[in-house]
Amino acid sequence: MAEENWTEESPEDAEADARADAIFRQAGIPTPKQTDRSFLVAVVLPVIVAGVLLIIGLWMMAGPLGLYN
Repeated sequence: MAEENWTEESPEDAEADARADAIFRQAGIPTPKQTDRSFLVAVVLPVIVAGVLLIIGLWMMAGPLGLYN
């Protein structure tokens, strides 16, 4: 799917973006940095790490609860 610049399609949207940009510049708010983190690093890796930690935690708690003997 190609990247679409939706502000080019509507002049009202482009005007609103320009006003917002002017307000941000006037207030001294910097433009957000573009991150180069991939979906794998941003979403998949933390989910896998959290899952492993949950499994380890449940395994460690199973002994004191008497779930395996």
